[in-house]
Amino acid sequence: MKVRPLIGITTDLDDKSNLIESAYSRAVEFYGGAPVLIPTVAQATSSDFLLNIVSAIDGLLIPGSRDMDPKFYGEPPHPAIKPMSPERTETEFSILRIALKRDMPVLGICGGMQFINVFHGGSIYQDIEALLPDALCHERGEAHGVKVLADTVFGGFTKEKEFEVKSYHHQAINRVGEGLRVSAVAPDGIIEGFESGDGRIMGFQWHPELDKTWLSQQIFTRFLSEAAQTRDGSPSIG
Repeated sequence: MKVRPLIGITTDLDDKSNLIESAYSRAVEFYGGAPVLIPTVAQATSSDFLLNIVSAIDGLLIPGSRDMDPKFYGEPPHPAIKPMSPERTETEFSILRIALKRDMPVLGICGGMQFINVFHGGSIYQDIEALLPDALCHERGEAHGVKVLADTVFGGFTKEKEFEVKSYHHQAINRVGEGLRVSAVAPDGIIEGFESGDGRIMGFQWHPELDKTWLSQQIFTRFLSEAAQTRDGSPSIG
């Protein structure tokens, strides 16, 4: 029996529940992984349980459903944002730090991509409509084109270099974090994808978990393949 790579998925925290949209775990399962939901717990950073969890998984998926508190990138809050729980942010900082020390593949989707960028010292446009008035609409499922940049890891495994996606975000990458490079852009210049130099970290601004398309298949298949090699103890590069 083929062993599925274990993919940790971070979750949000409300008064009574840890939760995240089920589409993330469904996509991981559909493309051949085994999803493991990682709880957010208040003051989790003082516990070693996160180290135990992350040491057991093979890949990390950081999902969306967030507006990060701009204090984490040194800006005052814009009226349009609704910051998520600080416990989730602090927990995800700890989880990502451990994951990167283990050199496991990391996939950030929408707000998860923005979180990874801030972790690496980057910043966020807090509201596209207010701060980038000439930009396309990137909310409510609006469709727009995406162009894949040449000489990127992403460009190396996508069949097509231009395609259309649906957008569900009102924030966007501003200053790109250290060690990350842009891999895809929208026609208005909004960053739609980035990656680390070796491709072990990838972020996408759209939601490949929502639709079973050739593009989603390529993204998840590649991510899970990298995770499987982590499980085997021989992570690939590039």
